[in-house]
Amino acid sequence: MEREEGEDDIVCLESFFINDNYKLTRFTFGSEVLELYCLQSASTDFDLTGQLVWPGAELMNMYLSKNSDMLRGCSVIELGSGVGITGIFCSRFCSKVVLTDHNDEVLKARLIDNTLNAFI
Repeated sequence: MEREEGEDDIVCLESFFINDNYKLTRFTFGSEVLELYCLQSASTDFDLTGQLVWPGAELMNMYLSKNSDMLRGCSVIELGSGVGITGIFCSRFCSKVVLTDHNDEVLKARLIDNTLNAFI
């Protein structure tokens, strides 16, 4: 294949865009305390929105902490769980919880969080 004059090679290093500067962060919802590794601000250069806790997840967990009886014995699947704060919170009450995400970087960080919280 012939190259056009002035055509440059474009190299994209995916790792250049990955922010893995996670901080151990403590969250309290009612009497439940979760410690999770997450970013403190969003990364906009790459699709890693699953690396931080979004305000909607905190609101959901506050609601669930006040209504935890509705979770007892339930099975929950959290699609696109990212940090997994709601799924991990639900694991304190539900009989079965499955967390999912498509991003390998996000999943690596969740392995650490799962060990840390041990789905008690």
